[in-house]
Amino acid sequence: MRTGAWLRPMNETGGGNRSGAGTRGYADGADSADDTDDADDMDGADRADIVVVGGGVAGVQAALVLGRARRRVVVVDGGHPRNERARAVHNLAGHEGTAPAELLERARSDAARYGVRFVSGTVTGARHEDAGDPARSGLRIAVDRGRAVFAAGALVLATGITEDLPDVPGLAALWGHDVVSCPYCHGWEAAGLPVAVVGSGPRAWRQLLLLRRFTDDLTLITDGPTGLEPAQSERLALLGITVCEDRVTRVVAEDGRLAGVEFADGRLVPYGALFAATARRQASPLPALLGCAVSGASVVTDTDGRTGVPGVWAAGTCADPSLTVAGAMGHATTTAIALNNALVDAETEEWAART
Repeated sequence: MRTGAWLRPMNETGGGNRSGAGTRGYADGADSADDTDDADDMDGADRADIVVVGGGVAGVQAALVLGRARRRVVVVDGGHPRNERARAVHNLAGHEGTAPAELLERARSDAARYGVRFVSGTVTGARHEDAGDPARSGLRIAVDRGRAVFAAGALVLATGITEDLPDVPGLAALWGHDVVSCPYCHGWEAAGLPVAVVGSGPRAWRQLLLLRRFTDDLTLITDGPTGLEPAQSERLALLGITVCEDRVTRVVAEDGRLAGVEFADGRLVPYGALFAATARRQASPLPALLGCAVSGASVVTDTDGRTGVPGVWAAGTCADPSLTVAGAMGHATTTAIALNNALVDAETEEWAART
């Protein structure tokens, strides 16, 4: 018996932790029952213990831990991690300065050694299934309108977040290179340079305070009113941080590198790096469509990574958008361990009930 309607999310992702800068739309979900005929055959589903949705570092780390626990794990990957345009990963001991693609390739290779299977595609539906038999009940996940269907006991969301950039022409073209957002990830590389924070609000305020450790030449560019409290404006003045509310025409690049910011009055002010005060949101509608609670940019979980939906867990930045690469991998590790412990407990209870 089916315990939930088939979910056919439009513009669903296979799990890339994507940036809002110049990203493509997610693949459309199935539009009718005819599109999911293959998924309606339970016997035709490919069985797995766990399906991980999202092949970024959090998803692969969770898969590695679960694979080493001798679980059958499938990772569905949309192929576009959020940091794919960054030059290097930082603050990850043993991998400092490694290119994101290289790090992910190594991680996937490690997981594959323990039987983790990677499937390229888009998750277009998921539902709970109660077949009256614990061995055949659980979650059913469809990829690319039923091109592949997996029956699994648990699903791990590692779908990440999207960062929407301020609406400034030219900003997106340099995203991941001379336009970044995280002072912890990229502040060192901006040391001693003329730096501007582009945007406003609490995120910009925090970025400015953090970046003072790296440069004395720091400007807040708000492209209009700052939205700051008077006390905050006074504090920035005392700290020697320039505040510019002038209208911005565009970010100027030369030979693919940042040249500066052009204002409406014709001025071109040179900068060595721009930190964008991005707005974060869930990269995928799948958590909400599954019935998971979403607060702001975060899937709501308990301390172990459980969502409020049975069998559905969340790991990495989709659960905590503030996480760096290292933090996302650590979060995925603890979530995977808690999930495996829960499965072991359930299997023990089932075994005891049969004896």
